[in-house]
Amino acid sequence: MFAHVPRSIAAVFITMLAIFATWPASANPRLLVDMDSGEVLYADEAGQPWHPASLTKMMTAYMAFAAIKAGRISLDDTIKVSRNAWNQAPAKSGLAIGSSITLRDALYVMIVKSANDIAVAVGEAVSGSEKAFVAEMNEMARSMGLTATNFVDPNGLHAGAQVTSARDLAMLALYIHRDYPQYLDMFSTEKVRLGKASLESNNGLLEHFAGTTGMKTGYI
Repeated sequence: MFAHVPRSIAAVFITMLAIFATWPASANPRLLVDMDSGEVLYADEAGQPWHPASLTKMMTAYMAFAAIKAGRISLDDTIKVSRNAWNQAPAKSGLAIGSSITLRDALYVMIVKSANDIAVAVGEAVSGSEKAFVAEMNEMARSMGLTATNFVDPNGLHAGAQVTSARDLAMLALYIHRDYPQYLDMFSTEKVRLGKASLESNNGLLEHFAGTTGMKTGYI
């Protein structure tokens, strides 16, 4: 059984987006964007390459949304946790090899819990294999003009060649807001229940900063 507990907030739509990163130790890329206009309000080393970590899952989610729109898969379709997905390092969902979960529930678990196993399971369900999904992620990144971005996996587990920039991630967030606003509640949900387990968001801003509505955090 699955349920999600959305955050009660005063503002439905966020109007600003801040993305912070650290790479290398001396760098501190920052970017502040008005979500309504796309205007850059503040930028510091916004094009500096760095590892996206779990912010990778923003693109994984976007690809799933696009596949749903194209009729390749539906939110009610059941996806399975393969051995490859199960073998991913934490954070994980706790589901066993061969377990089934609807795509809808999988997306909530992937975004809220930042579950690495589920990110791979979603990719495999959408494209048939993790490798094929990553190729589609990179094709989408190029079509979006994310010139500093290269994906190696769907979950953001560390890989030297997996890089992006604050500017590219801001653009990706804007694409999600523009193209798939119907899914934005997934990014503002604080907690999900998967069976008997309660999985809490790693995004502390949702709890401690009024008006925050997402989108994703990552840890390097």
